[in-house]
Amino acid sequence: MPRVSEEYRTRRRDEIAEAALRVFRRKGFTATSMAEIIAESGLSAGAIYGYYDSKTAIVHDVAARVVGGRIADVERIAEQDPLPPPSELVGVLLRGAVREIGSTGILVQLWGEAVTDPRMLGFAADVLVQLRTVFAGYVARWHEQEHGLDPQDAAALGAEQAPLFLAACQGFVLQSALLDDFDADAYLDDVTRHLPR
Repeated sequence: MPRVSEEYRTRRRDEIAEAALRVFRRKGFTATSMAEIIAESGLSAGAIYGYYDSKTAIVHDVAARVVGGRIADVERIAEQDPLPPPSELVGVLLRGAVREIGSTGILVQLWGEAVTDPRMLGFAADVLVQLRTVFAGYVARWHEQEHGLDPQDAAALGAEQAPLFLAACQGFVLQSALLDDFDADAYLDDVTRHLPR
C-alpha cells in the first residue's frame, strides 16, 4: 500500500477542521457530537479518528487555527510604518475571529468548558498567554516608535499594558455573546479612544 504524503495528511486535517468549524458555528462546541462532525466531513469514522482521537482534539486544532490566523493578522499590521496604535489591534483580532468562527458565543462555551476540563483549561490558558505576549510585543514596539522610549522601558510598559488590551477582547466576546443591545462598532470605537495611547 502506498504511503500517504504529508501534504495529503495536511489537506485531510484541513477538511476535517473546516467541517468541524461549520458544525461548531451551527451548534457550538458543547452541543456538537463526533457523529455530526463525521457526517459533515463526509468521511468515515475511521478516517476521522485516524487524525483526531477525540472531539477535544478537534476543538484544540480548530481554536489553534483561529488564533494562528489572528496572530498572522497582527504580524501583517506590525510590518506597517508607522505602526497603528495598539488599540486598533483589538478590532483586527476580534473582527477576524468573528469572521472565522461566526459567533463569539462559541468562545464563551470554550471558556466554560475550560473551568471543568483540565485539558481545555491548559489550552485556553496557552491561547491567552499567546495573545498577551503578542500584545506586549506590539505595544512595546509602538511605544518605542511613537514615544521614543528605550527598548527596556518600552518592554516593561508593553508587559504592563498588554492585559488591558486582552481584557478589552474578552469584554467584547462576553458582551457580544450575552447582551442583545451590544453595539460592536461603538465598543471598538471606545477601545480606540480610551485604551493606552
